[in-house]
Order: sequence, then C-alpha cells, then structure tokens
Amino acid sequence: MQQVPNPAISVPRITNKRIPENDKNLLISGCSTGIGRACALHFAKTGYHVFACVRKESDAESLKAADDSGNLEPVMLDVTNELQLGELKADLNQRIGDTGLAGLINNAGIAKSGPIEFIDPQAVRDVFNVNVMGPLLLTQTFLPLVRVAKGRIVTIGSIAGKIASPTMAAYSISKFGVEAFSDALRQELAPHGIHVAVVEPGPIETPMLQSADEITQEVLDSLSEQGKEYYADIIGKILGYFHTMQGRALPAQAVADVVEHALESNKPKTRYLVTTDAKIGNFLHWALPDRAFDYVSSKMIE
Repeated sequence: MQQVPNPAISVPRITNKRIPENDKNLLISGCSTGIGRACALHFAKTGYHVFACVRKESDAESLKAADDSGNLEPVMLDVTNELQLGELKADLNQRIGDTGLAGLINNAGIAKSGPIEFIDPQAVRDVFNVNVMGPLLLTQTFLPLVRVAKGRIVTIGSIAGKIASPTMAAYSISKFGVEAFSDALRQELAPHGIHVAVVEPGPIETPMLQSADEITQEVLDSLSEQGKEYYADIIGKILGYFHTMQGRALPAQAVADVVEHALESNKPKTRYLVTTDAKIGNFLHWALPDRAFDYVSSKMIE
C-alpha cells in the first residue's frame, strides 16, 4: 500500500468550556508510555492535579522528570490488582474525599496477536483482564469519588473495537468489550449527571504500534509448522499494513486533545474517532455489507 502523509486531525472545538470550581483532580491509568503519558503531562500542564498510574518506579521517575507543572503525581497501580486498587482508594478517599475526581480516564491496555486457531488462550485472558476488567475495576473503585465532583469518565478504546482484523482477534475482542462497557455505563450514569465517553483512535505513535515487528516475530515463533503454513502469509500482510500505519500515525497528543474535549466541553460527544484512517474505516464498515467490506480490507493489506 502506498504511504500518504500524516492526515490532519479535526479536534472538536470546546465551546462554553466546563471548568470545575474545586474538583480539579484527575486519575489516569496506564501512564507509562503513549496515550496515557501524553494525557498525564497535558492535563497537569492545564492545571489538573493528575494522579498518573504506572507499574514501575522507573516510569514514575520519567514522568516526574518530564513534568514542569508540579501538578503530576505518579502512583503505583496495576489495574488488575484489586489489593492495589483498594489501597489507592483508601489513600485518595483520605486526601480528596471532599472534592472528588473531576475525571477518570481508563487508558491502560495491552495487545496480543495471533490467529484464533493457534493463539494461547491465556494470552486472550491477559488482554481481556487488562483491557476490559481493568476499566471495570477502576470505575467501580473510583466512581464514588467521581460522583462527589460530578466528574466525567473517559475510556480509551480503539477503531479495533469497531473493526476486527485477521490475527488481531484478542485485541479486538477486548476493545469491542470496551465499547459495550462504555455504552452501558453511559446509560446507567446519565440520570446521575455523570457523562461517559469512549475515544476510538486509529494509528497513534505509541510503543504498541512501533513494536509491530517484534510482536509479529513472537507470533511466528510460537506457531507450529502447520500454523505457519496456514497463516504466515496473512501475518506478513498484516505486518506490512502496520508499517504503512506507522507512516501515517498521529502523535499521542492528538488523543489528549480529544480527551480534553470529552472532559471539559458543555457538549461532549459520547464517542470520538481519532485519525482519518479510523473515520474512513468506520464509515466503510457501516456502509458496506460484510463480505464487501472484507474484500476491501483484504485489498488494503495486500
């Protein structure tokens, strides 16, 4: 596929900006790299006190070194660890129980790939635990603090939550789950005045996208000779497609800008597609019959 220059992103314009009076605390998961890191630094700079969740001390130190606002506070959290969730809940209840959370951003996520016929079921469980159970547990734990501030909840999904691709089933299963999670949560919390949104990026400059070669090699190494015979060709085509996406990827800041709209606009959207690729793919998936879309998709990765 021929590469094209990076597409411009149309960021929704914030009108009548919603600025909380005394509830400027923000909790963000998955802040070590990529979208989470960009959001943590961006919102700290704009005046929020950001509790930025990371799993490694080195990532916490890196975040602190990059922040010049004084508003960013790294906290150690694995979103699948209920003990850590409980400890952080107790700490934040004591510290900000009276003001609450202006926003909760569910961002932590991982990716595993491989053809459904041969992928390790445990790999699928791991992806589901982080990408789906993570937002559910984080939301259950901190929703009371969001209620205090009448804050908002934003979950980072993916265009893969709308369009499934060959060899990427594990990731798409989890991101389709994020869509359902956000839709149900939005309807449950609407009567309580708590807005819920999901952000659906296409290709973004993150370590996840940049490690496509390494991930692909791991998948190939894990396959039997029969598995390679069946799927090596499609795996190679998907890798080539990811190389193309790397050339068109937008910086993670593009997602942070959209999250800002979801948190602060008086007219927030319920879902945000980010990147031209995501918008075009979503439209074609909606407009075309399944087999026609499958045909178009197969031509895109040749």
